[in-house]
Amino acid sequence: MTKKFYIQVQWRRRLLAGIALFLLTGCANPPPHTFASASVVQALGTLDDTTFARAKAPFEFVFPHEHGPHPTFRTEWWYYTGNLQTTNGDVYGYQLTFFRSALTAQMPVRQSGLATNQFYMAHFAVTSRAADEHVSFERFSRGAGGLAGAQSDPIYSVWLEDWSAAETQPGIFHLQAATQGEDGPVAIDLMLQETQAPVLHGNAGLSQKGPETGNANYYYSLVRLETTGQVTFAGQQSAVTGRSWMDHEFGTSALSGDIKGWDWFAVQLENGTTLMFGEFHNGKGEGRYVYEGTLVLPDKPPLRLGQGDFETEILDRWTSPRTGITYPTGWRVRFPKYALDLEIKPLIADQEMDVSFIYYEGATTVQGTLAGAPVTGQGYVELTGYADVLNEYQR
Repeated sequence: MTKKFYIQVQWRRRLLAGIALFLLTGCANPPPHTFASASVVQALGTLDDTTFARAKAPFEFVFPHEHGPHPTFRTEWWYYTGNLQTTNGDVYGYQLTFFRSALTAQMPVRQSGLATNQFYMAHFAVTSRAADEHVSFERFSRGAGGLAGAQSDPIYSVWLEDWSAAETQPGIFHLQAATQGEDGPVAIDLMLQETQAPVLHGNAGLSQKGPETGNANYYYSLVRLETTGQVTFAGQQSAVTGRSWMDHEFGTSALSGDIKGWDWFAVQLENGTTLMFGEFHNGKGEGRYVYEGTLVLPDKPPLRLGQGDFETEILDRWTSPRTGITYPTGWRVRFPKYALDLEIKPLIADQEMDVSFIYYEGATTVQGTLAGAPVTGQGYVELTGYADVLNEYQR
């Protein structure tokens, strides 16, 4: 998928010059981050880099091994989101994402145990409907000295300090993240259980980002992950249940043409239907066209969606009081071939990620009809590219 690519490549380009010396020589800490968002086109001009591996053709995914890292590719991310409820009706959304970026295709010889060519970033966020509040956090670290990393053997895990996702037994994953928010501790401690096979997107897992050969990533999802555990928000811990979604993507790719960003959606309906779909746009929310989608109907194999298979209508917009960015925040999406008509709304309006690279990532509610019958569900939306330059926005 293309969704995480905007954040990943902007982060990589801006940090590359500032941290390469620190990482490769084993110095203690990277420089502080005081970034503004920059042009995604400027950040993505790297298709001529031939030193990293590229996704050029479908290959055989082997699970659970594929959950682990693929360091020969330049970028990789592990993305978890979920829609959770308490017994008294409170509703939460969460995001925990780990990004890996290779600064060089091969690790230069260094003596320090902290030297590495792999850099990690993690984003953590929780949305509370009852509090009408969304809080977001980030961390950075080198992929050495046990500070951050990923592995597939003997079991899959990815971590950055004490934020982590790990397979505890086949098909069961433990997510943990905790930090201090302005109003008290914020944390998740969740168990996720697979309920169906991984969903491969694009051409058997090969997800094109542009027309060029090798301008693609490998991409799959674990969907309908039954979830139990605890959420702590503003210092108050609550037992929760619900569903989560995991995306894993790796490759060496770039956006093409005048594309600045995308709207990406994950939808999990109560009748068992699951959807991933998205559209590119030109930075003003215009010039839209479908880039990819996957529809999984109950007890049916995944269906690949492309141009002409769905159409999106923006129903509402919201402007951030922090950044001045205006995002679409309500959608009607029609899938005529499948008699599916959905209305998607954010759980709360303000779910902007207040981190180094500004984007919108939030829980959603879904209702509509499938073959004339009413359907409801939940999901997540990601919106990128709506502010090409934010030089005036600094912490």
